[in-house]
Amino acid sequence: MIKKPLIVFSILAVFLLILSSLVNVVGYQTVQTYQNNLIKERNNTKEVLFQTILDIANKKEIQQIIQKSPLINANTLYKYSKLLKSTTKQQIKKMYFIGQFFSKIISKSRIQSMIQKHSLITPEMQKKIDSIIENDPILNEEITQLSGSDCGCDNSETFQWGFPIICTMLLVMMGILFIPWMMLMIFFMIPPGALDEMIDLLILILSPVLILWERFNCSLPEVNHPFPSNPSPADGEQNVSLDLTEISFQLTDKDKGLRGLMSYKVTTNPDIGSGSATLVPSGRYTIPVHGLKERTEYNWELLLYEGGFGVTPISHKYKFKTEAFTPLILNPSPLDNSEFLPINISNVSFNLEDPQHDLMDWTVETQPDIGSGTGTGVTNGRYTVPISGLDYFTKYTWFVYVTDGTYSANKTFSFRTTTENTVVLEPTDDAEISERNPNDNSGTSGSIRLRAISGWRLDGLIKFNLSAVPSNVTIQYVGLQAFYHDNKDGNPRGNQLNLYRITNDWDEENVTWNTQPSSITEPSSFAIIPPTINNWVFWNVTGDTLMFYNSSTPNYGWRIRDMDSGWDNNDISYYRSKDYIEYHPLLIIGYE
Repeated sequence: MIKKPLIVFSILAVFLLILSSLVNVVGYQTVQTYQNNLIKERNNTKEVLFQTILDIANKKEIQQIIQKSPLINANTLYKYSKLLKSTTKQQIKKMYFIGQFFSKIISKSRIQSMIQKHSLITPEMQKKIDSIIENDPILNEEITQLSGSDCGCDNSETFQWGFPIICTMLLVMMGILFIPWMMLMIFFMIPPGALDEMIDLLILILSPVLILWERFNCSLPEVNHPFPSNPSPADGEQNVSLDLTEISFQLTDKDKGLRGLMSYKVTTNPDIGSGSATLVPSGRYTIPVHGLKERTEYNWELLLYEGGFGVTPISHKYKFKTEAFTPLILNPSPLDNSEFLPINISNVSFNLEDPQHDLMDWTVETQPDIGSGTGTGVTNGRYTVPISGLDYFTKYTWFVYVTDGTYSANKTFSFRTTTENTVVLEPTDDAEISERNPNDNSGTSGSIRLRAISGWRLDGLIKFNLSAVPSNVTIQYVGLQAFYHDNKDGNPRGNQLNLYRITNDWDEENVTWNTQPSSITEPSSFAIIPPTINNWVFWNVTGDTLMFYNSSTPNYGWRIRDMDSGWDNNDISYYRSKDYIEYHPLLIIGYE
């Protein structure tokens, strides 16, 4: 049934091969002589590139990682593709050839954007793949060899020679060849399982045209896209003046006339101003801002539209931090909201820092009164105030006030002492569940990761056995604590971590996102992520634990969720699990 179209395609292919004799036309010899030298220099690099791609693509460990990609499972096209079959050098050469062709039609920045949008690889998968490559000496050697070579891809001095008549004929010919192939796909209702064979057929049909297109150095007119540059303040700039009245940026589109017009929208967080404009030419634009506060990080997003607001914009994000004047009160000890501290602690302490290194005066008071202190004309440093007379199971608050004569600051901290009787429990089960990898189980991992971003959410599950708590006692206070030891993709400081009581059973060896237990919709407790790592995070879980202890509610533990709703909630916080060698999560129960 397909023989007749193939005969037609073969005749067209012969015609195209005859057309290739035009390589001897006047002027082409000049191009060929110049480019042959470049080709000879790059042949070895190309072969190393092909071999490296083959070695990576055919490594079983990497294939297994890619097979777990949620995009493959969710997308029919990927599901029917032959990802787990061995890749051949012939296939790589085909893709390379097609890539060269499309690189003449589509800009490099747009290709990169498309790759990022449709990537099969998540950051977690990329980390695993990088680890496999790092441990493979052959791949390492190939990549080292490639990193020292130069493909000349971005060489603006590469000789260009146009054959407009021939290139136009080739473009028309591609269209003529593509239409029958598309008709085959539609009329014969080619099943997804035969898609690879049909693509191979299309490549075979178009190969003569593509060869000539490349040989004659054909290209379509470049399509320019608008882009921003030179933001002010610069991205990441520190110590920006509080007197700043505007943010500005340059917009550029190299197209002329109406094609060179663009639109934009700008928003800020925290909100200090916003603005937009439609169908504007290349130029510099400003957004008024006001109400800046010291020592604050501001983020602003520029949505850039090619033409009017009806198209999909490209997002560009920037940030800056304002200057500081007020003295800082840092690193309190005990940590704010610490629980179950011994009654024999002898002091509280803190650091003072003045941005201008001015001399400072400070005072400390406590409530209930367990001590106080003052300092006059002091420099940046750490200061200590003695305390005494602490009682069991008492909350103490201490107040720090500091001034440099012009600017002043104050902070309030608190801690609670231990009960007279205490039981300390480690989890029986703890695990992380991943929305991005919904079938993965992490019950034996040394860390529990938390992240808030939709589609990539990471939650924690934790459960304790209360059988070690004596019967017929009065529970006074229960605290859950987890050790925060690392972060990634940003600092999640200040994010709120909610605890939700779980309502059905689970175990760490089998639980995944897809098999996660249910939980209540209202949080039982919350905590705030500290500004720095290597700190404990505390939750008050007295209410839930009392219900567990009294058997009025089944004890299935808690779900931990990061509730960040900020500008960029992709940051991840890491907490030690019970499977790490130390710093295990703890449930501390005080009773009488």
